[in-house]
Amino acid sequence: YEIPGLRFSIPAGAAIARHRFVSVNANGQAIQANASTPVIGASMNEVTNSDGLPATKQIAEIADGIVIVEAAGTVAAGAAVASDASGKATTASGDAIGVAITAGAAGGLMSVKLI
Repeated sequence: YEIPGLRFSIPAGAAIARHRFVSVNANGQAIQANASTPVIGASMNEVTNSDGLPATKQIAEIADGIVIVEAAGTVAAGAAVASDASGKATTASGDAIGVAITAGAAGGLMSVKLI
């Protein structure tokens, strides 16, 4: 399931893999989230250094609402979700950023309702 509540673009501040949680750096640029950064959504496109164009000169497409993200490991449907160090979904042990709508397995895609 993927039902973006809002889809928006932000200049990228670094490389971002597709289907990862996204945060914003101090310069207002999109970066791949980690376990300690506030999440604003999930990446809908991959931002890489390609075709002679650095990632920092590209745009990240981001969605919030119900998003598709890559799972870091096993996540049960209905579990509270957080970002791991690589922007992947993991079962939350503290503050949650969303709820798993579908179950996830390491490297697989899952649906998360961001809160």
